[in-house]
Amino acid sequence: MDMAPLTHAAQMYLSTALILEGDAPDAAEVAAYIAPRAERVPGLRHRYAERAGRPVWQPQRVRVTDHIALLTLDADAADAGVEGLMREARRRPPVSPSGAPMWDVLIVTGFAPRRWALVFRCHHTQMDGGAVVHTLGRLFGDSPVARRRPLMSRAVASALPHLPSAAATLLRAARPTAPWPAPAATCLEGEATYAVTDPVEVGAVKQPGARLSQVFTACFALAADSWWPLPGDRRVHVVVPMDLREAGEHRTLGNHFAPMRLALPTGDSDRVLRETGAQMAAWQTPGFRTALDLTMRRITPFPVAHALGRRMSSGACCRGVVSSVRCVSPLSFDGSPVVDLVAAMPTFPGHALSCLLVSYQGRARVSFASHTSLPAVGTLPQAWEQALKSIKA
Repeated sequence: MDMAPLTHAAQMYLSTALILEGDAPDAAEVAAYIAPRAERVPGLRHRYAERAGRPVWQPQRVRVTDHIALLTLDADAADAGVEGLMREARRRPPVSPSGAPMWDVLIVTGFAPRRWALVFRCHHTQMDGGAVVHTLGRLFGDSPVARRRPLMSRAVASALPHLPSAAATLLRAARPTAPWPAPAATCLEGEATYAVTDPVEVGAVKQPGARLSQVFTACFALAADSWWPLPGDRRVHVVVPMDLREAGEHRTLGNHFAPMRLALPTGDSDRVLRETGAQMAAWQTPGFRTALDLTMRRITPFPVAHALGRRMSSGACCRGVVSSVRCVSPLSFDGSPVVDLVAAMPTFPGHALSCLLVSYQGRARVSFASHTSLPAVGTLPQAWEQALKSIKA
């Protein structure tokens, strides 16, 4: 899992800000609130390790107070609002002690009048986006206890015909792809960047005959093309993480997604939405999700899966990650409701972009982040919103 060099260690963390109104509590109050709830989440009490070439989850005794810190934004960050909040959260070094599970909670103030935030951060090896959403529901909501559904014989039987295509899909994700071209003057520009859209109603993103994730990915393709157009007929491929959990299922530890390769289409909005939908629709074939799960967890030897994972996450094979998650449970802290949810995906050296849509209480925000290899992403929110308007039109 060595992805150095990083601009900031926290770039490897998934970061989610829960925005609340009123006065912020101190660290002791937050620790007292979280401590009994953290016992419900195995992902907060285990640490990933490898022994003799095999993955293991080591149980740990966790002192919640060691995982909580205050963060007061300075004037420059405060002027940037939630973008400044998330930029500083992604720069703040990890709080958890050495050898402890890699997660923490920041209590952030100074980004907006009469508002404060709890920023939950977790290393990407510890949890994926679906697990983070479930963890937030256990810490600040009423999500059910995590449970693992057994692979029933009927599910396995339906998956068997799809095993060859599932294996081929994973191998395709490890192929090199064309980079976004960056002139030499911008290759070493600045620091990792972050930008986020204003909230939009989830209903505004949905389109008849297309899944929300398809519309979202098509909008990303249009926005990326206007942000940094590709010369000629070169095509950039991005990874769309496909959740391997069934509806209502909550797995307790680690990452449970398949890295699905998608070629970003170009052209007018109708063509982009049509081609994006056609590529992603094939992933919804009954039994295909289970076949991927079987291939990754049961059939592929761990050393091979580990080598594939390192290659898929390299900058040569993955130019961007486009993902969406939905927070179902209403969240609150000590009776105060969470009024907004803002998130950021990890960013890796060599990746051009990470793009994440998070929906909460019927509204969605889209965040963009990049490493140092391309210019700032500050214009992408407007480009994404224009892309959505063109698709709706």
